[in-house]
Amino acid sequence: MTHSPRLLSVAVVVAVLCVSPDSRAQDAAAEPVLSNENALVRFALTHNPDLRAAHWSQEIASAGVRSASAVSNPVARGEWLHVQSPADYGWGVGLEWAPPQPGVYGSLKEAASARARAVRGDFSELAAGLEADVRAAYAQVQALGEEIALAEKSLDTRRAIEKAVKERLSHGAANRIDLSMASVSLARGEQERDLLVLARDSQLTRLEALANLPAGQALAVPASGASPDLAAAPRTRTTPVDDANLEQRAVAARPMLKADAARTDAADAALSAEKAKRYPWLELQARYRHHDQSTYPNDVTLGVAVNVPIFSQNSGPIAAAEASQRQQRDVAIAHRLAIERDVRLLRAESEQRRRIAEHYAQEITPVLSEHAALVKQALVGLEFDVTVLLSAEDMVTRGGIEYLEARLAQRKAEIALARALGVYGRTPTASTGQQ
Repeated sequence: MTHSPRLLSVAVVVAVLCVSPDSRAQDAAAEPVLSNENALVRFALTHNPDLRAAHWSQEIASAGVRSASAVSNPVARGEWLHVQSPADYGWGVGLEWAPPQPGVYGSLKEAASARARAVRGDFSELAAGLEADVRAAYAQVQALGEEIALAEKSLDTRRAIEKAVKERLSHGAANRIDLSMASVSLARGEQERDLLVLARDSQLTRLEALANLPAGQALAVPASGASPDLAAAPRTRTTPVDDANLEQRAVAARPMLKADAARTDAADAALSAEKAKRYPWLELQARYRHHDQSTYPNDVTLGVAVNVPIFSQNSGPIAAAEASQRQQRDVAIAHRLAIERDVRLLRAESEQRRRIAEHYAQEITPVLSEHAALVKQALVGLEFDVTVLLSAEDMVTRGGIEYLEARLAQRKAEIALARALGVYGRTPTASTGQQ
């Protein structure tokens, strides 16, 4: 089966949701243009929150090289001698400096440079992984779009078969078992189409997360060949207010964000400490010495030592602390965006799973029940085709298992949504109560 390149390509465009036409026109110039796979990859490499957070690891490593290259500052000392005898006290001054030790200084610099190269290599590997993930997700969206088109064509065929069987049944050329099998096939095809739509929507949301699209924007694919029923898919986001409330609830409840806030405070405090180390600070000293044959058998000396920031102003540790601070802030942003995205996706998935389970219960289960009754009647009358009856029984069994799996998938989606909202993990009683 051949498709034109235009139909095979998924033209990914940015659809601004819940924005008025006027404001949309004003912000059109600021919207990213994502018309193809390569454009989406470039945007993701620039805006992905995890990659942006990892970028600061390179800055931290570079700051480590600067710290390893720094030379220690001298220390100025002053002493007040013979404090116990004011009439005979004395004083002394000194300057101390520890020069770089040969072999140690160079090795430490080389070790820091090697760590910086390793971090750059890790970052390049992470960027390559991100590009691969974007391209793989994009390809899967393409494939799912084609699968949805095939599923729609199959539904058209199944509808025609069901109609033909009904016509044959009215003329006595078919039996009700044939009709029920055609009806179940049609209902199952609709469910398979819905599952494909759900999988495609999940991949689109994953692409949005990888690219870190601006707020209020989402990726969408042209619905070429798709049926009007797809308008009810989760990506329509018909209740943005409810989604916003759930996102706010999740952001307020998740312990991860509270931990991120604490780590951000720690990074701020660490930066303040490193900046304070730039300035000279004193070290107080006191010494007592006892010597019976000395002029001063009980001698007391007081002193003060002050580091003199001549060779190093602590720029390396300050740069490392600044990079750590920015990295932690980007990590916190990435976590918050991931939680908000998970809430939107899981809420839509939970709703779609619920609709699928309801569709199965309302459309497929009654037909399967009628089908099982017809099989029993055929067995009683000993008027049956063994192949047809075995196929029918297999269909009834698989149908029951699929219904149970649909209910399980719905329950798992509800649990995942509760987890994203921070319902679990508070106290055993609270978690149990949510079950």
